[in-house]
Amino acid sequence: MLPAPKTRAPKRKRAPWALLAVIAALVAAASVHHKAHQRQVKVDQYWSTPAKLSAPPLVVLPKTPVVTRLPFPIGENSGVLWNLNNGQLLWAMDPHLREPYASTTKLMTIYLALHQLPLSQVVSISPRAAATPGSDIKMAVGNRFTVKQLLYALMLRSANDSAVALAQADQGHVAKFVAEMNQTAQSLGMQGTTYGDPDGLNPHSAGTAWDLSIIARQDMQNPLFRQIVRTKSTSLPYNPVVTNLNGLLYLDPTVIGVKTGWTGAAGFNLVFAATRQVNGQPVTLLGVIMHGQHGFPPEYQDAEKILNWGFKTVKGAPTTAP
Repeated sequence: MLPAPKTRAPKRKRAPWALLAVIAALVAAASVHHKAHQRQVKVDQYWSTPAKLSAPPLVVLPKTPVVTRLPFPIGENSGVLWNLNNGQLLWAMDPHLREPYASTTKLMTIYLALHQLPLSQVVSISPRAAATPGSDIKMAVGNRFTVKQLLYALMLRSANDSAVALAQADQGHVAKFVAEMNQTAQSLGMQGTTYGDPDGLNPHSAGTAWDLSIIARQDMQNPLFRQIVRTKSTSLPYNPVVTNLNGLLYLDPTVIGVKTGWTGAAGFNLVFAATRQVNGQPVTLLGVIMHGQHGFPPEYQDAEKILNWGFKTVKGAPTTAP
């Protein structure tokens, strides 16, 4: 005898309104995700291109700029502030005073490396690079890094060993690289600058706030440079956590870096830039202050005051010297 066929309960028809509700929820979720993605794209675009640098990359800078007195004291003895959107000099104080660069020397090192070395090139660390004192990422002889990784080490940790490794990768010998640094400085109009090394430990790596603004302006033309110097932390081979030494990045979210420098002879030097919205348009200011004697927290505060004043000036409230 055959078993009785199983009877199935009749299917319950899903109410049309329930199906419509599910579809509406999916559409809403997709819309929210799309809008969030668009916002993130806009943020990434904003930071990767801080401003349209309409001024030409190389500007003939006046030898005797009009000095605008800041309405507050600062602890440095020379400096400049530029509007990179139009090349306007907003402020200068003894801009041609020549002093040691310290690690702001690395602005020329990265300029040459970005122009002449493939980012994917693998560099094997030499005994000289590994033995370079001062700021480093604890390289050992034979360690292997890509050029791009060395650039991050150079700017985030101000790594002197990375500077030497890049110099050797570019020219084979540090002395040849330094000669190229000096030749390039002259070609860019950095008349007050001489370099004695790729890292800034040598006091003969010296120049002026004016000249530092020239090389920093050149570097800022490169999107990868801007990306590197605004990075707060990353990971590198043999260094799982690498944080940026530039405290100004943590003080002001509009800051794009750029580079700190300190030695006993140089005092505290700082090259800084920020992009903010002014009258609905992104504006980028670039500044240099040199030979601070009170340490980096006070110098970061000076830079922040200068930026706030500069953006207020650009917005339409110019301050002139009495």
